[in-house]
Amino acid sequence: MEELNNTKDIETRKVQKLGSSSLFITLPKKWINKWNVKPGDKILIELSNDGSLKLVAEKIKMEASHRSIRIDIDSLKQPVPGIIPCLYSLGYDEIVLESRKSILPKDVEDIVQVTKQMVGIEVTEASETRVKVECLLDTEKVGVESLLRRMLNTVAKRVDEAIAVISRETPKDSSVNHEDLKRLYYMLMRRIMGSKYETAKNMTKNSLIVINSTALLNVGKLVDRVVELVKSYQLNEKETEIVRNVLKRVNDLLDEVVMTVLFPSTKRVLNGLNLIRDSRSDLAHLNGSNTVLLIEYLNQIVDFLESALENSSCTLFLEDMPWIERNLT
Repeated sequence: MEELNNTKDIETRKVQKLGSSSLFITLPKKWINKWNVKPGDKILIELSNDGSLKLVAEKIKMEASHRSIRIDIDSLKQPVPGIIPCLYSLGYDEIVLESRKSILPKDVEDIVQVTKQMVGIEVTEASETRVKVECLLDTEKVGVESLLRRMLNTVAKRVDEAIAVISRETPKDSSVNHEDLKRLYYMLMRRIMGSKYETAKNMTKNSLIVINSTALLNVGKLVDRVVELVKSYQLNEKETEIVRNVLKRVNDLLDEVVMTVLFPSTKRVLNGLNLIRDSRSDLAHLNGSNTVLLIEYLNQIVDFLESALENSSCTLFLEDMPWIERNLT
């Protein structure tokens, strides 16, 4: 599959006037011939905040939107179920797994179980030598911002549950789990990595979102471990207060990490740094012999979110801030 963004082919077009106010440019003949664009065809116009304008023939995008791949599993030499999330994340809609030998029923069962970890994908064909997995999820209709916010909310609910357990209260919502978070994570990966039509600026920002979504996934896993630990621990009043305060700051820090990458803000970055400092200060006072593992998990959560905040702060330099001057040479 060829990429439309070919930096070797650059042409200049002069803007011309049509009528009293309309402006137009002609389409490159080479591009018209290559993609067989005819009068009456629809052209999709994608506008970006960095000033770029991308034209894509609708029929090209429709053809390119369905991606298929065939894997010779005899030559693969690694567990087949493990490659399904990778291919899903890369945006493939049809995954065909073939073998010259018989595919074991256990392998097919494992593939089916793996597909349950992702949204919109299922095994549609299974024979002795061939398994087909198809995805009907239209990633173009799923917003990156929406998915990242949903990951944030899922982790935040787990943190709220941990706070409730520590306070010996009944959690308001214990329906979310790590599998829900993984499904959102894989959807986000597919939306970003499987997309073919992104500007350079959006690709940079999306790379930071990918890194931070991985941090959210790890934080969610660690929060689950914290919940299990505090259920079995008998914390005294001081320890309970410290852990509760740290987890409350974690929830605030999660918000700063996600909101900064979506809506760059120096104020949010500084607030996040203060939350990290205060959390570490509190954890330094939690030194009971029965809380060693709990302290380790909480420190790891803060470490992950500190790295995520650093990544998010990079988006400040993608914007036109008044204190930034570019292209000095």
